[in-house]
Amino acid sequence: MGNPKTILLEKPSIFKTVACLFAAAFMWASSNVISRSLLIEGVNEIFLVTARVSIIGSLLFTYYLVFNREKINIKQLKEASFTGFFSIFIVGWSFIFSLQYISSGLVTLMISSAPVFTVMWLKILLKEEKISTSKYIAIATGFSGIAYLFISRETGLLNQGDIFLGGSLAFVGVQGIAFATVLNRKYAPKYKVTSWLTYQYPLVLVLSLAAFLISGVGIEPLDFSQKLRLLILVVFNLGAFMSFTWLIQRVSALLVATVDYLVPIIGVTAGVVFLNEVFNRNIIISGIFIFISLVISTKEEFTT
Repeated sequence: MGNPKTILLEKPSIFKTVACLFAAAFMWASSNVISRSLLIEGVNEIFLVTARVSIIGSLLFTYYLVFNREKINIKQLKEASFTGFFSIFIVGWSFIFSLQYISSGLVTLMISSAPVFTVMWLKILLKEEKISTSKYIAIATGFSGIAYLFISRETGLLNQGDIFLGGSLAFVGVQGIAFATVLNRKYAPKYKVTSWLTYQYPLVLVLSLAAFLISGVGIEPLDFSQKLRLLILVVFNLGAFMSFTWLIQRVSALLVATVDYLVPIIGVTAGVVFLNEVFNRNIIISGIFIFISLVISTKEEFTT
């Protein structure tokens, strides 16, 4: 079987780009809030992340078997598995445990530091990507907002949590996002969105089930509200990944990384409204830095 070539897809309009960015940001931010609401009610984090991965993987496999008539592409499986290990496994497991120590809003704020490390991985893996001075300024501005949270020891929880433990776990997830953004940019344009997403899940599913079995947690009974939230969590995860993958095939990796600036705004607001999480001066100061960095980065992308 011949190696697929990268397909040059037409760059979407600013409307479609912004729509995809906001859709992905809303669904990812809401997913953190939903996950923490389940954790607060005592649902085990290992069971929760394994159930989510298993349901999403099963849905994708079913769709692929019914509608895709192509043979299994071993090269795509290897590339997608490598990407999925970072974008799904590392990100999912790191963030679900970090939510035990910091608020869902703070987790989403941590995500905004991903573009800093995206630049690092871009320079290593995709040397053809141009990194301008203004983008460095935008990224540094966003990261400054996150640094302020660590300096102030803000957890987003009222006299609770641990920013160093929870923040460190979230930092690992941020590295997964940054590295996976570059890998998606490198590999995803060669394949269909649905098949690319499907091929990311076999390895992730095996690793998650192995961790679940080793932990001995077992299957937990859920009430109707918890089942409904788990279903919404699955839908939002699928929708966010599809929006993200569609966009990364058509625009630069750094522009897609601006979704990490939108996620905190939505996540913090939802956490305050639905989970009574803290909203104070520290969150406001950090949010201002993030907004400024988003404006700088997005403005340059559409004026070049």
